[in-house]
Amino acid sequence: MEQLQFDEENTGIPLTKMLKIEVVVSGEHQELVTGMMQDSGVTGYTIINNVSGYGHGGSHEARLLFNDKANLIMIMAVAPESVITNIAKGLKTLLEGQSGVMFVSEVSVARLTYFS
Repeated sequence: MEQLQFDEENTGIPLTKMLKIEVVVSGEHQELVTGMMQDSGVTGYTIINNVSGYGHGGSHEARLLFNDKANLIMIMAVAPESVITNIAKGLKTLLEGQSGVMFVSEVSVARLTYFS
């Protein structure tokens, strides 16, 4: 497979490397996670409600309930490495005693002003 060359030299788009964190947790932890992100300096995040999936804990299916806190949610944010590292350290403690997962990956952003 040919390696992609999506960089400023090939596209004319200035890109900056940052980290993205994606967290899947019970909706009851939404305020805790988003508060941690805000306190760490994240300038924005995206929340996806009613997440379904399958993992070592079995199948999780989104259900329309009167209480959104009973369903799984995914919260995503992009920020500099130091900010994401701080969030990941805090989430490690939460995830040790709860169901949920965390993913951290490198991304390139084109509109740096949105993340600073």
